[in-house]
Amino acid sequence: MITELNHFGIVVSDLEASMTFYQKAFNATTVFEGFIPSTGTDVRYLQIAGGMIELLHRREQDPDEVKGITHIAFLTDDLDADHARLVDAGVHEFTAPKTAGSGVGRLSFVRDPNNARVELIERDVTMREGIVEDEFVVGFDHYSLRAPDLDGARNFYQNLFGMKNLTTMHIAATELTIDYLHWDYDVLELLHRPVPETEIYAHLALRVNDLDGIVAKLAGHGIEPLPGTPKPAGNGHGSLAKITDPDGVKIELLERADLRDL
Repeated sequence: MITELNHFGIVVSDLEASMTFYQKAFNATTVFEGFIPSTGTDVRYLQIAGGMIELLHRREQDPDEVKGITHIAFLTDDLDADHARLVDAGVHEFTAPKTAGSGVGRLSFVRDPNNARVELIERDVTMREGIVEDEFVVGFDHYSLRAPDLDGARNFYQNLFGMKNLTTMHIAATELTIDYLHWDYDVLELLHRPVPETEIYAHLALRVNDLDGIVAKLAGHGIEPLPGTPKPAGNGHGSLAKITDPDGVKIELLERADLRDL
């Protein structure tokens, strides 16, 4: 059974620069270090508040390798059964179940209806416990995917993966529909506009208690908000700023109530 939304996987060009960025900006804590010998890839799992991201860095880099978010990952307690169930339901298979390259656990990959790569992981180790405390970051708000095929994504993540609907928002001014789905703490945001956007992995989002305070802190580390931010959130709930990590991954900083309380 699929039990947890676990992380976004991010391919980075400079592992130390990326780790320094997340540690200084958000007090990210390293919860796992590994290496994949077959591809010469360093693996780091970082916990931010209660959520996780995975950094992947190939020591001998292909100049054409895509950097940034490359997959979303879920935990399962029965990889073979869940993978077979998804394939039998017509889900496209990228990688059949196998031992993870790092040697820790087993994994497979499938594709969602909007072409996002989705990893299934079966592990016998725990990589996160509790909440990492930070002066400004109070929660890992959500992982965000664009969903040109919103009905297909809803079926995939709710009916096949067992995620629960949290809330749906409509922003008329930008013709945007937002679905929030969750596995307990972990929340997935699906973004849909009538005119599809090509980039599937939209951003990750953190909830903060003082937007002006964290923006000032980040500026002290040379991290400036993207043009037009900070600004009120489009759905009328709170305010937000946007930044990017060293490889252009978009990060939203949201000063608002927990999604469960909106």
